[in-house]
Amino acid sequence: MRSAADLVASLRRLRRTSALAGLALALTLGLMVTACAPFGTEDERVAVEPTAAPPVIDTTEPVDRPEPADSQPPESAELAPAPEQVEVSPSDEESGEPEPDSDRLDLGEFNDYEPADADLTRLSVDEEILIGTLDNGLTYYLRSNDTPVEGVEMRLVVNAGAILDPEGADGVAHYLEHMLFNGTERFSKNDLIQALRSIGTDFGPDLNAYTSADETVYMFDFLLDNPEALDLAFEVLSQWLSAATLRPEDVEAERGIVLDEYRLTEESANGRITQYLNAIYYTGSIYEGMLIGGNEETNNAITEAHLREFYETWYRPDNAAVIIVGDLPVTDMERMVEQYFGSLAQPSDPIPAQPVRHAFTADFITEPFTDVVTDPDFGFVSMSIDWQLPAWPASTVGGDRLRFMEGVIAQMLEIRLDKAFQAGLMSQASEPFMALWQQARGLRLYGTNLRGPDLKQATTDYLSVLEGAAHYGFTQDELDRAALAWRTGLEATLEGAETTQSSAYASRMVSHFTSGGGIESTSDRVARLGALLGTFTVEELTAHLRWILDNAPPLVVSLGDDPANVPTAAELQAAIDAVIPVSVPETEPAIESLMVAPDPVAPTGEGGLAAFEGAFEWVFGNGTTVVFVPSDLAANQVNVTAQGLGGWSLLPVGSSAIRFHATAAVAASGVGDASATQLDEYLAGTTARLSPYISQFTEGFTGSASPDDLEDLFALLHLFVTEPRISQVATNEQIQSMQTRRTAADNSPGWIAAISMWAAVYQDSPWFTLVATNEQIAAATPDSLLELYKMRLGDVDDLVVVVVGDVDRETVAEMATRYIGTLPSGASDSFVDHNPGFPAGVQRITIPVAADSGETGLNIAFGGNLPVTVESLVAGDVTENLINDLLDVTVREGLGETYSIGSSISPAIQTGAWEVVIQATGAADVLEESLATIIAVIEDLRANGPTETDLAQAISVARDDYQLDSNSEIVAPLLRRRHLGDAPGTPEQRLQVLGQITADDIQRFMSVVVNSGNRIEVFRTVE
Repeated sequence: MRSAADLVASLRRLRRTSALAGLALALTLGLMVTACAPFGTEDERVAVEPTAAPPVIDTTEPVDRPEPADSQPPESAELAPAPEQVEVSPSDEESGEPEPDSDRLDLGEFNDYEPADADLTRLSVDEEILIGTLDNGLTYYLRSNDTPVEGVEMRLVVNAGAILDPEGADGVAHYLEHMLFNGTERFSKNDLIQALRSIGTDFGPDLNAYTSADETVYMFDFLLDNPEALDLAFEVLSQWLSAATLRPEDVEAERGIVLDEYRLTEESANGRITQYLNAIYYTGSIYEGMLIGGNEETNNAITEAHLREFYETWYRPDNAAVIIVGDLPVTDMERMVEQYFGSLAQPSDPIPAQPVRHAFTADFITEPFTDVVTDPDFGFVSMSIDWQLPAWPASTVGGDRLRFMEGVIAQMLEIRLDKAFQAGLMSQASEPFMALWQQARGLRLYGTNLRGPDLKQATTDYLSVLEGAAHYGFTQDELDRAALAWRTGLEATLEGAETTQSSAYASRMVSHFTSGGGIESTSDRVARLGALLGTFTVEELTAHLRWILDNAPPLVVSLGDDPANVPTAAELQAAIDAVIPVSVPETEPAIESLMVAPDPVAPTGEGGLAAFEGAFEWVFGNGTTVVFVPSDLAANQVNVTAQGLGGWSLLPVGSSAIRFHATAAVAASGVGDASATQLDEYLAGTTARLSPYISQFTEGFTGSASPDDLEDLFALLHLFVTEPRISQVATNEQIQSMQTRRTAADNSPGWIAAISMWAAVYQDSPWFTLVATNEQIAAATPDSLLELYKMRLGDVDDLVVVVVGDVDRETVAEMATRYIGTLPSGASDSFVDHNPGFPAGVQRITIPVAADSGETGLNIAFGGNLPVTVESLVAGDVTENLINDLLDVTVREGLGETYSIGSSISPAIQTGAWEVVIQATGAADVLEESLATIIAVIEDLRANGPTETDLAQAISVARDDYQLDSNSEIVAPLLRRRHLGDAPGTPEQRLQVLGQITADDIQRFMSVVVNSGNRIEVFRTVE
């Protein structure tokens, strides 16, 4: 159903959030909006990403390439003046020619360095994991794990992906993945979907699949509260591997859905540019020319015979693995694997040979590559710079050492880049970074994106810093800082190991089966990587970087909406030719602590709470309240969210468009006397992460830390209130972000549609603006952004600080009395509801797109006012599940032309304004039929209510969602207490209401919230 990249993105989904909050978050983070996101307030969402997180520990798993939020707009509007460039490279002032070897670091024994994965010892395997093979060749991975309690994660992994598509039939592996959801010998299509929904698994969050370059993976999770769930799940996996029906009529019925997915992911502006970049990455490798999702021609030509041949060739026990991780004994799992898979026949023919996909399996690009990729709907301008890397074997100690080394080098390069950026040696406006990711099993890459007013010069500057690291060498300080960050992350991983989620174990097992990725015990892996850090030297790491840059020239591509707005390929080559190694920027002195702890103040009141076991709160004279709930759901982790009332509803009109930029600038500027670089260096040795936010009705902070680092988190919170700062560098970055959003809002169909819906919902109120005006951009300065920030976050009056996690009450009490009770108090205020109310009648907005665009789609918005109670929250959740199930049956599967369709229902907790958005993709000529079908579903539910079967399935999915398995599910209801009192919708309270909900309750809810006579339709279509 989805590519690997789509899958990772889906894991970042915002469940149960306010509908127009999803859009607001997408826009504030600068994400491309290809389908109009939900609308509404963000005040129930507190998932602001912490900054400067420790490194990812598991270096063997593929990850998405991190795409920064913003890009430079085509207009190239002026930024605030950047600091003057400082020439620090050795050069001949008369000729301008560098003297490359005059002070090049001598690497001693590493002067003739060639990397080698010399240690071929296999990585160890966690003794808690049972790996076995049935007589028919099926591999199985089994592990008991009680996080979440009574939960089970299952995977079927087939060692066959798009690289094995037959010549001329690109997309067969992906098309086949779709077809397995269309029925098996035991389950018809409808029976399969209904059976899975009956145990609480639904498409998207609980049930999905992906096809990558190298493998196809089917996955779902469920709870064991239904006695039939486990047997059903095993039978479905067994049938998928052995008994797909692949009927010609089903193949034809699925074609429109596959084509719509192709249009959405590859013919949209984002998709076309991504595919072009993929083609560059694959050049010279075994993946060259591969199209995971095929194209329109091949998808139209795929037949039952193509699919049958691929299925019978590769879907066989000796080419597959079954993975089960969950809250039941391994002996029971093994018995059921034998029961359901042991009788599957092993084909008499051996498995066909597959391409080798590790180490030096690619003839990489040997000269710098430059090009320009534009699309009129893209709406962004940026530079993409990448370097191909070998896919060192993930299964050996030597190969994993090289992978880990390249992760450490990426960390050290970010340290060097940040120094240069903060010192004014780089002309880009966006914060520099160096990402390391796995594009496919046999291909890894370094990469970055950058934005700024002069992309040619920014390219030269970035590459000059990298060349400087290779020429002059890394410093011991950079190695020490990177090692400290890695050790901090390793220690946090070890201390939190006992509550590792089953899904994380399952992902590692997939990697182990497909590429030999590590599945050591956490203690073994942490010990091994920690020991490796002690073996790395400045000389070896510098030598490896030189080897990479010598053997992997940069792939430099300018991206945008129009070739006139970006550097040409020749200009980019000139930018590369102009690179001169930049020496090490001066290091700022390290800070020893964030602040001196304030003297404690006694609370004016304290006592226990009934909402959660062990809950306690302290009230202080400055108006703050600290609420604590002990939780062992995530070992060695404490989550903290602080929330006050007011938000941008109390800022000057129009501030909703720039409040994110103010908080982002503060977060990127350091605190007090500590610069951004000094703060980052200090935080590298801690797990404390905290981010400020301002939403419609609230403002505050959200973050997390280990218990040992909790004081650093509270100190950050205190300083973000008392001593925030904004640097010119951070301001330049936010001006760039504003310009990017402005350009996207003017040019990109997805953004235009999203903003048009927002404007229609709020009847063009000037209070509800998402994108800064040119006047606001021109007026932005460090002082103006800091003033806006301080209006809401410079003091406190009603701040509620929720602390949930693996820590004792005494520690929290100490932090509260020192860092929260001592915050400066301000004037008491609340919030103002500027919402004019959902408009009456039916409005249609049409956004024109090009005839060959994949941007077509439909969004419908509804709204109504209903008091928010635990009962209405549950009714909203169940109604959302009902609508999603019915739309999947009637539109996606019934019409067979829509890949993505779904609904989101959520309230503004403070005001009771409920918002509903339904989105559907599809070609322009099917949108009217999709709309008619959607409205028919809504009207039928309003008039007749759900059937008994449909209601039972929706309740089952909600029951699965209500299981208490993360700290966030405790934080959210504690924040709602100020509005909902003692019934804030805890998981336990929702489960109680869920057991009593009826079809009449759904009808009553829909009669208020989902009125098809009052709706806004946004069509992205061909005129």
